[in-house]
Amino acid sequence: MTILTENTEKNYLEINGNIPLNVETDSFISLTRNPPLKIYSLGFQPAKSIPEIPRWFLQKYAKLPFTVLDPFAGSGTTIIEAVKNGASVYWLDYHPLSRLICQIKSSRFSDQEIRQEGTKIINLANTIITVEKTVKFTNKNIWFQKPVQEGLEILKELISKADSKVQPILWLVFASTVRKSSNMNEGMLLPARRTNVEKIPDHTRADVFNNFQFFLDKAVDAISEWNNFVKKNNIENKITELPLFDARNITGNFQIDAIVTSPPYINAIDYVWAAKFELHWLGMVASDDDRLNLYCKEIGTERISKQEYKELGKTGDVYLDELIEDIYTGKKYQASKGQNQLRARVVYKYFNDMKQHFASSFLQLRSGGYYCFTIGDVSKICGVDIPVAKILTKLAGEVGFQEIFHFHLLLKNRKLNIPRNVQWSGNIKHDTTVILQKP
Repeated sequence: MTILTENTEKNYLEINGNIPLNVETDSFISLTRNPPLKIYSLGFQPAKSIPEIPRWFLQKYAKLPFTVLDPFAGSGTTIIEAVKNGASVYWLDYHPLSRLICQIKSSRFSDQEIRQEGTKIINLANTIITVEKTVKFTNKNIWFQKPVQEGLEILKELISKADSKVQPILWLVFASTVRKSSNMNEGMLLPARRTNVEKIPDHTRADVFNNFQFFLDKAVDAISEWNNFVKKNNIENKITELPLFDARNITGNFQIDAIVTSPPYINAIDYVWAAKFELHWLGMVASDDDRLNLYCKEIGTERISKQEYKELGKTGDVYLDELIEDIYTGKKYQASKGQNQLRARVVYKYFNDMKQHFASSFLQLRSGGYYCFTIGDVSKICGVDIPVAKILTKLAGEVGFQEIFHFHLLLKNRKLNIPRNVQWSGNIKHDTTVILQKP
């Protein structure tokens, strides 16, 4: 159902359910979503993309046989939509937790076997008294109470001995248990100490095991529902994980019909920091240094040496370079401790990285192929508004793409508990979806 409503700034199409295939370019959409399948919600991922956008693209542009690539696979939304629509899909992601989530959503599991193994783990966990300490990282004792650490160590050991067929889903259940059992307040995205947070009550091992049971039940329900959906709709698994960990350099002996993705938001979410606890407790990183080394694989990394960010980066694009200089000099907002220079370098690196990504993506696409991306339309950095979607579209044009369509989606139900200085930064109001084509 589509209704046109007026807003003080925009005329919004009020849409219930799926985005209409005949929506006009440059439309502003306010979407009321239908409840999605539970499989989409498996696994922690900040700012998850919604299935309605890849669904709309595939129904509008895909003619089977059709092959899709998601180079920023994240929580696997595009993967699920691609297989639901009969397409083959390739995917990659640099982040170990995202890879685990996508591997699970690319596989088939028996919900009964998951339940059986999970129940066995909980029963055994309650009989163990002595606990070995195996996980070490900075500030672990601040964020995890001693009984919680013991409970997590027990679960970790038992999962490592569980049936290999269901271990991946048990590790994902464990990842959710780690986050829930920590001293983070509900809704916190980043493990950062703040003065205005509620005191966390004392936790026991039993609390940890109860959390594991809760997330086990949710995982079983999601897998069961997905299995029934797959069987009912006769869905085939045509999914390939690429052995690549850097979206700036997509290589391989394959070609695709479309790239459908949501690149990382510029200067908005620290995905490595957000998943710090899961990375360490699941053994996805071996040390603090190992975790920090993940940043080198990020688009527009914020992990930049002081010597590097002292230099004002120049992209060669006059308009973009003026914005970068405004951040660097503090024209709109003067931050402290070199933050203006650092943020200017982050913006410089982000757009350079994305242009490199577009260039390598262009080579992997067949002639006439599409690139569909969704990104926040405008990001405020040190008081400077960066029209991210427009700049990315221009950069893509410089490597050979042609824009053929775009629309804007009003962002609702924000759940990211991140304190923001409104002079320094601000909330992104819209996501812009852009369709590019390789001539």
